[in-house]
This record gives sequence, C-alpha cells and structure tokens, in this order.
Amino acid sequence: MNSRDKIPENTDLENLGNDYHFARHRRTMLSAVSRKLIVATLMAAIMMFPGCIGGDEESDEGLGALPDFQSVADNGETFSKSSVTGGDVGFIIVFSAEWCNAPCHQVMHKLHNSLDNPTVLVMSTDPNTDITLQEWHEDADDFDDEGNDTGVDLPFYFMKGVEIAEELEISARPTLMFVNADGIIMHKHEGAVNSDDSLVDMYAKIS
Repeated sequence: MNSRDKIPENTDLENLGNDYHFARHRRTMLSAVSRKLIVATLMAAIMMFPGCIGGDEESDEGLGALPDFQSVADNGETFSKSSVTGGDVGFIIVFSAEWCNAPCHQVMHKLHNSLDNPTVLVMSTDPNTDITLQEWHEDADDFDDEGNDTGVDLPFYFMKGVEIAEELEISARPTLMFVNADGIIMHKHEGAVNSDDSLVDMYAKIS
C-alpha cells in the first residue's frame, strides 16, 4: 500500500464500514426500485396500447355469430349484417379508430396487398367525430405514400362501429374479425400482422 492508499489514523473505521454497507444497501434498493419501475412501465404500455401485442382466437365450429349491426360508410352506402352475408365468400371487419395510425394502417394495406379483392369493413370503435369518415379513409390511404408516389387507394368501407365493438368486447386496435358467409366469426386476430401468409390462412377459413 503506498502513502496515497493509507487510511488516515484518525479515521473512525466502524463508521467507515457502516457507511460502506449503507451505500451498498442503497444501491441495491435503487436497483430494485428501478426494476419495479421498468416492469410497471411495460405493464402500463400493454394496458394503454393492447394492439401492440398480437393474439389469435379461432375454432373450426366458429367463435359465435356476428351481432346485427347497421352503419353508413364513407361512400354513403348503408351496411348491415344481412347486406354482407348470404353470398359465396365471407368478409373481414377491421376494428380500428381514427387516431390509430400504425399498426392499424399497416394491417389495412397488408389485407389489400395479400388477399384477392376481399370485402373489408373498417369500423371505428371511437364515438368522437373530430374528423369525417372520408378524411379517415384518406389518412389510411396515405400510409404507403412516398414522395410523388401516392400508393394505393384502399377499396374498403369506413364506418362507425361503436355499438357492435362494445357488444363484442373489442379492446385492441386493430382487431380483425374473419366472418363467413353465414355470419359466423371464424377467426379473431388482435394487433399487428407480421406475416402475409398468416392473413392468407385466416382468409381461407371464410373463402
């Protein structure tokens, strides 16, 4: 030990040891608090943005009948359960909201790019009317715009779906419902879609 490392003769070794153990205990406590804060933050994010966490429900017999609904789309056409059932192919409902950008817009464009001309109803779970349905549709169209390339215009129908969303207990945006021609929900997907193939598989259940 050189002279710089020597402990001064008048040092209270007992208090020095206590200070050392206190500092070590304090660091341990702060580390534990930090871990708890991180976990709490992650849990809060999951609760606030459930759409970020994907999930699926499906059944060969179906998940139940789609409730009756009636809503006017952005093109002025009135849609109801009876107007979109009874054909040869089922349809898809995207439960979204005007304020949900990604992953909602990403899912909409994946549906358009991956599937062969599906019938898609985009329903807002938000009762607010801050923007029009037409403006909401345009916002979704703009998702794939790059410079002068305006991308695609989604051939989907945008409408309010607050009541049916509440009846189906929709909590995540986006939530996809794949409904067969008889009005039975065959597959439910919550959150972003990472694979085009998975969309094709979901759609195969109703086509």
